[in-house]
Amino acid sequence: MGKIYCKIVLVARMGAGVATPVSCAKRAFEKQGHTVFLFTPKMWPELFDEAGTFDATALSRFFEVQRPDCLMLAEGIGACGLDAAASRGVAVGMLAAARSEAEASVAKSSGAPFDFAITISGRSLRLEEVDGFEGVVGACAPAVDAAYASTPIANLVAFGPGIMCLQDATPARIAFLDELVEDGRFGGVVRCFGAGWPERFASDPTFTHIAYSARSSAACVVFGDLDKGVQDADEKIPNDLQGGGGNTPADALLTDETLVLVHADGAKLACVGEGLSPWRAERMDICEKDIAAAHKALIAAVADQRSSDAAFESRRLPVDSQGPFLDGSLLAALESVREQLAERGLMTGLPAPRTIVSVLGYVGMGNFGDEYILATVDRRLRELICGCSIVAVGENPLHTLRERGIYSITLQDKRVLDRVLAASSAALVIAGLLFDQGIRWSIGKAELASSMPHTDIAGIAAYVELAYMNDARPVLYGIGAGPLDVADGRSLVRLMGRLGALFLTRDEATAELIRSCRVRNEQVISLADCAFLGSASDTSFVDEWFASEGIDPASRRVVAVSLREYENAPADFAERVAAAISRVQAAHRDVVFTACILDSSDRALAERIGTLLPAQAVLRIFDAGERIEPVVDFLSRCSAGLSMRYHASLLLGSFCKPCVGLGYLPKVVSLYEDLGQADTLLSMSADTAEIIAALESVLAFDAQRAFALTNRVSELRKKSGESESILLDAIASIAPAKRGEIPEELFLSRVANDIAEKDRLRAQIARERRSVEEARARCAEVERERDAARGEVEEYAHSYSYRVGSALLTLPRKLREALSKGAKGPKES
Repeated sequence: MGKIYCKIVLVARMGAGVATPVSCAKRAFEKQGHTVFLFTPKMWPELFDEAGTFDATALSRFFEVQRPDCLMLAEGIGACGLDAAASRGVAVGMLAAARSEAEASVAKSSGAPFDFAITISGRSLRLEEVDGFEGVVGACAPAVDAAYASTPIANLVAFGPGIMCLQDATPARIAFLDELVEDGRFGGVVRCFGAGWPERFASDPTFTHIAYSARSSAACVVFGDLDKGVQDADEKIPNDLQGGGGNTPADALLTDETLVLVHADGAKLACVGEGLSPWRAERMDICEKDIAAAHKALIAAVADQRSSDAAFESRRLPVDSQGPFLDGSLLAALESVREQLAERGLMTGLPAPRTIVSVLGYVGMGNFGDEYILATVDRRLRELICGCSIVAVGENPLHTLRERGIYSITLQDKRVLDRVLAASSAALVIAGLLFDQGIRWSIGKAELASSMPHTDIAGIAAYVELAYMNDARPVLYGIGAGPLDVADGRSLVRLMGRLGALFLTRDEATAELIRSCRVRNEQVISLADCAFLGSASDTSFVDEWFASEGIDPASRRVVAVSLREYENAPADFAERVAAAISRVQAAHRDVVFTACILDSSDRALAERIGTLLPAQAVLRIFDAGERIEPVVDFLSRCSAGLSMRYHASLLLGSFCKPCVGLGYLPKVVSLYEDLGQADTLLSMSADTAEIIAALESVLAFDAQRAFALTNRVSELRKKSGESESILLDAIASIAPAKRGEIPEELFLSRVANDIAEKDRLRAQIARERRSVEEARARCAEVERERDAARGEVEEYAHSYSYRVGSALLTLPRKLREALSKGAKGPKES
């Protein structure tokens, strides 16, 4: 039996960045040809609650469509709704580097039991003793993964020499490092990556920072029982740093696997104190129980590091990269687990290794045509290429994940996009995205260097450029173009051509437009829309809708109406359509007109037309929300159509259903010409009589016209097949080189500069807003104090004692006034 490859859903925090054990496992899995879908709180915050628990139910559609082999939780993450995975044949497991992680995952999870666990530790974690866990276990020993051993850092002078620490802060540990830094002989920096460290020592553990530190540090300090017996009334360890109770810090970053990586990077392991496990104790290069001796040893280590390289540069690659590697034992553990679970019908895997295809489009926004094409491309590639998975690059990844069941990222997340393209055999751009009139404000050469808010031409060009840099063939698949009126837009199309992009257009008009941008003829092939390769399947939603409306499709002719709001439509457009529907329905009692809602914005127009109909006529509404399959099923059961929307016309045509078209855009005109239905295509200014005549024509659809339409659709489907074959050949030519290790270079910055600047400005705005809110709160408090004081004064002014006192003070005042007048004497006459 040949090798079996798995699709793995991995849920992790990546708390130590590239040095996290789960990151090592991901690299090892991918190097061996497995597929890994990663979900972290940073990338997918909507899938985690405030406590960090993962919502597995959000992946229900993903589990149903992609059929991954397992869901694997790491770093002690819990998940609710695990039955969403278990009920769809997805094995539930965990990856644990410490027993505390396994206990936390089990305690915080619900919905289904764990089927398995894989451990990476220098000692047995005895998971059989963990309450609530009864799954199978695969264990492997810590070691550097082969991919990490060959991964260089990009900046050799980013970090200066010094020492590092992966553990959490305690008073004794802080005091130890303070004394070390105060010693004049210590000539390095201290970088601490655990929790609770003061600012003078604290470093960010995420992304590549631990790797950079390890490749520039003389030693990594590992504290043993330094805190034993230490009592400090002034500095208490925060509760969230305490692990098993008492004053024991959690030390979550200090795993056996991370220690192995740090040591391989060239940092000596220096134990201060006692109490390490035997496995860790054996691997220490420096062991000192006495604090003074430990200080001396660390000072000497940094001095040796400086003397060996006066012009200090970090180690570009790990020093120890000879193996044995983690890959072997980890893959053996995975295979052991898989074989045991396969007996229960779980983790059966695939006989072919990973093939990744990235797909850029205006997806995630509920636009039916783009969503349908994405779903069609995903289904076709999975059917035709064993082990293939697509990654959508769109506008709203959460929508794509939940509604389409497809893993997605955004164009703005350039670092993640770069990694996806590094693994991709092809970089597709789908649907009619090559137009510039709606985006004049953003188009231009300078936009290549910045993040784009939408996938317009500049963003597409940046995507193609990044694909070219990652050896992923750019293919504009079934692309539509026009208008292309802006000079910079045409220049960007030409740039994509020079980067080797292949333009498989959906019609000849698009091909001519792209050639006019001076793209070489051999790169532009006029074929047909890939949507012609879609198919319909019966859905219960449509069955239930027909039943609820009292319609028997066998005896009634359903005419699909797909109209949209359009700024250039005649003012009385709705009235014209309503009058036409009323007249035709009166003449054909078996005809049922139904508004098929492809976009939520279509509904208002449909309802307005419905209110304009006379009492004896009706326009029913079919609305499947965000679901694609019921819409396709419904259109396949219709007899004819009246449509503005391109993809409603295309689907009706692909099912050989005649349709009256309203040519509000050139792409609609081109489609009807390709379908041989130009005689039923009307202008937007068509009057009621013209609409009625066209509807009568399609309702009188005879055998001759049916034969002609069937032939045209067959030709278009054949062209779509040719386009697909060209795409498959492009993928096959690159896929073998992309199925193993995904080459990487470790950069210190996690995001592109423009995104970092946006993040900085957002943080500054947030601080200013907090400051304003605090000032408002202080003002409100002062106003409350003023009002309270005023109230006290008014209460006193109306009190009995105040009135008595005022009366008593009035008599002496009047006596003084009288005496004063008497002393002056009478006025002279």
